[in-house]
Amino acid sequence: MILLFPQNPLMRKLPESIFESEFDAAQSLGLKCLLFAEELISLEGIDHALKRLPEGNGDEILYRGWIFREEVYRQFHDALLARGHRLVSSPAQYAEVTYFPNYYPKIRDCSPEAVWTDKPDAYSAWSASRKLGDGPFVLKDHIKSAKHLWHDACFVPKGSGRENFERIAENLQNEQGKSFNRGFVVKQYVPLRSRGPGPREYPLCEEYRLFFWKRKLLVASHYHDQSAQPVDWEPFEKVAERFDAPFFSMDVGQTEGGDWIVVDMGAGECSSLPPSLPAAEFYGKLIESLSIRASDTP
Repeated sequence: MILLFPQNPLMRKLPESIFESEFDAAQSLGLKCLLFAEELISLEGIDHALKRLPEGNGDEILYRGWIFREEVYRQFHDALLARGHRLVSSPAQYAEVTYFPNYYPKIRDCSPEAVWTDKPDAYSAWSASRKLGDGPFVLKDHIKSAKHLWHDACFVPKGSGRENFERIAENLQNEQGKSFNRGFVVKQYVPLRSRGPGPREYPLCEEYRLFFWKRKLLVASHYHDQSAQPVDWEPFEKVAERFDAPFFSMDVGQTEGGDWIVVDMGAGECSSLPPSLPAAEFYGKLIESLSIRASDTP
């Protein structure tokens, strides 16, 4: 397995600093790691970004880096394929677990009610939210929220009027800027079991990030820097079987009433490791999974 990370724009032989621990851990475990100039994609195009990448021989390559829009990922996929590298996830598989309207129908039965718009219009989002009642709500775009601005650009209290709803929605759009994706998602807010006060605005809850590889649970780790509790993940492993994507994350949480729900999902390529999950453990689990699959091949 080859891994592909964004390079540090100032030191091209190193990965971007945020991915250094993953790069180092993967290499120390024997995985081959390559770098590309992600920063050039928007400036000079995909071909320039991949200019220094060596030719491949058709083997799979796993991207770990920033979120790409669907159309950019498709260009990325095709350009890598032309260079002999086959991304683990096809463009359709990537989009399946990246965009909320794509994955929500497959998790509807175990996730809070939600509606969305296909354009970044705050009034349209407000109008759509009326189908869910009077709140409280959580807002995001089709890919990401702004949980770090929980009160100003994410959480809409119960009984908020149109003016306050639109203010929070517009704050979200302004915070995302050019990275705002497609339209608004309005989700019914379901309180999760508290694990105490958090260092940021987002509540510290009983929440876990699950990574799935080839539809099997790869690893589960607390979303925050908290000790893990014993949890039966089998129900979510069954949910994971509904997806075609080979690599994705699923954030799940325990409600105040004790039920477990799917909070969010994302492409595994762009899902950050939670602070409770060391990079060496993550890549160790990946190598273990690759070895098991290899031994199962006749």
